[in-house]
Amino acid sequence: MGKMREGCLALAVGLLMGGCGTGEKLPEQRPADDVKVTTLAGYPKLQLREIKDKDRIAALVAFVNSRQGGWSIPWYGASVGRVYFEFISAHRDVGIFCVGPNFFGRTTDKPYTQDADRKAIEELGRIVDTDLWAYVSAETPGPVAGPGMPTVRPADTAAVTPAVTPTAAPAAPAAAQPTRHP
Repeated sequence: MGKMREGCLALAVGLLMGGCGTGEKLPEQRPADDVKVTTLAGYPKLQLREIKDKDRIAALVAFVNSRQGGWSIPWYGASVGRVYFEFISAHRDVGIFCVGPNFFGRTTDKPYTQDADRKAIEELGRIVDTDLWAYVSAETPGPVAGPGMPTVRPADTAAVTPAVTPTAAPAAPAAAQPTRHP
């Protein structure tokens, strides 16, 4: 009976560890003509909605392709990113790449994820000229800087909003005062 229990335990551990391996190498992201940018439902939309600049798209494809190895299929299901990049070529979807607060996601034939740190997310943000780190790391993302916009995180807005203190209580208009008749 002890050998059977040990065998079942070894099988269970083997199956569990099989899903946690060192990661897979994914095929290269194919070149694209256009990249659609969307955000997770319930989060504010980014000003950046589409990338058509060929150089920027090429840099984005190179960024994705530089992360070929180390991908895994999460045991809990597909990770939900906060920003999605949909690569389109000749009006056809040729790949999806997403970013969350601590991961990148990629969909080929299955959903894959890979750990991402702040430095990598900021690098991606520089390519698309948007402060992605501020957006994906905020508990409740607010407006994020896009091309030509200053970078202001929601927590910083109090520092730039002047405090207004009333000097006296506003007087009610004369017409709103009750009138007394003798």
